[in-house]
Amino acid sequence: MTDYIHEGDGLRAAQTDDERRRAIWVDLEAPGHEMLTRLSARFGVALPTRADQDEIEQSSRLYLESGVPVMTVLLPARTDAGGLQSAPVSFVLMAERLVTIRHHAPRPFASFPEKAARSAHGCATPEAVLAGLVEEIIDRLADITEQTGHEIEAVSRRIFGGDPLKTEDYRAALREIGRAEGRAMQLRESLMTLERMLGFLSAVLGERGAGKGLRAALKSQYRDARTITEQAGYLQQKITFMLDAALGLINIEQNAIIKIFSVVAVAFLPPTLVASSYGMNFVHMPELDWPLGYPMAIGLMIVSAAVPLWYFRKRGWL
Repeated sequence: MTDYIHEGDGLRAAQTDDERRRAIWVDLEAPGHEMLTRLSARFGVALPTRADQDEIEQSSRLYLESGVPVMTVLLPARTDAGGLQSAPVSFVLMAERLVTIRHHAPRPFASFPEKAARSAHGCATPEAVLAGLVEEIIDRLADITEQTGHEIEAVSRRIFGGDPLKTEDYRAALREIGRAEGRAMQLRESLMTLERMLGFLSAVLGERGAGKGLRAALKSQYRDARTITEQAGYLQQKITFMLDAALGLINIEQNAIIKIFSVVAVAFLPPTLVASSYGMNFVHMPELDWPLGYPMAIGLMIVSAAVPLWYFRKRGWL
């Protein structure tokens, strides 16, 4: 648990019990059941457990608890392996403080306290802290979306570049496409939950008579989230096209290999027929006693193999 107090124009982590009692933002990371029970009794609001956060119904993610809005969204965070991990994050907006509950480490929760002093919304009220934190989250989602777009573009250049790819290159490209698809899906899911939260929060603050500036900021953030969602949808469409194109190129390569084997097999059928004919153990075969019989058979096999190859090349099959 990290408590932040409003000091000057920014936020500072509380260090004494007195400062913790007047914290404007309480950030809980992976809290246990005992801590949630104790804090729920202290704040007079039932804080959601991990099981509550994992519920997918909208009524379980956006609701009022004793008049206090409780909002849960899915946010991505980088893992040690470099991938993205999405997990629920809850925002409980009370009159005196904002409580956030999370079980992973999205970067905005570490970067926002240092940037709070430069936030356009300030950080003197819990609503302003929430608005600034949501703005930091949207900026982070935009950065991840932009980075994902660059990675997809790099894979696209490699697939559709001038040099043909080898089998291992195609395998690596397909793995990268799969990872990019996973990131795009996580981004869209996160942005959708964030849009719903902003719509719910805007309605709640409107009923509370919040300032026009704050409500205008929430509308602007909603539009930004919608724009990033559309960009993520475009990336998903591009990923789908790249996947289909990569599989199509792989099929073309496989068909080319199969075509070579088919042509070779067809070209060697006539020579095989000639060799089989003269390999039969009949007693009376006039060519066996002819001095030019062997060269004739060899020449006939060469001509019978050359003619199909010439025909295939003429038709453009080779």
